[in-house]
Amino acid sequence: MDKDTKRILLVAAHNAFREALAARLSQEEDLEVVWQAGSVADTRDIHLDGINVAVIDPLLPDGDGMVLIREVSVANPNALALVFSHRLDPAVYHQALGAGAVEVLSTATPVEDFINAIRRTGDSG
Repeated sequence: MDKDTKRILLVAAHNAFREALAARLSQEEDLEVVWQAGSVADTRDIHLDGINVAVIDPLLPDGDGMVLIREVSVANPNALALVFSHRLDPAVYHQALGAGAVEVLSTATPVEDFINAIRRTGDSG
């Protein structure tokens, strides 16, 4: 693994969407999905050291994904969060940024734009 590889935690409620996105991201040389979870509880069982980017759906079956943004940042201050949601209204947007997300995207975002957002996460400049 190259030092520039983004190591990703992917948290999404819908298994098919999460697995398809993980498979697509894994096709990129500089992206590696190292953990996947479908709920707040599953994410809390994951050792968060070594991840660079947490991609989090704020609408999880057992709680608010926004809480996970804060928890990830406490467990691994170097990890940055990117939020994606099918319900991208201003309240979700502002809540995600307030929780510490660096970017908020819609699930309708084209996959190439989504990949580029992950690549930008943590880049200086």
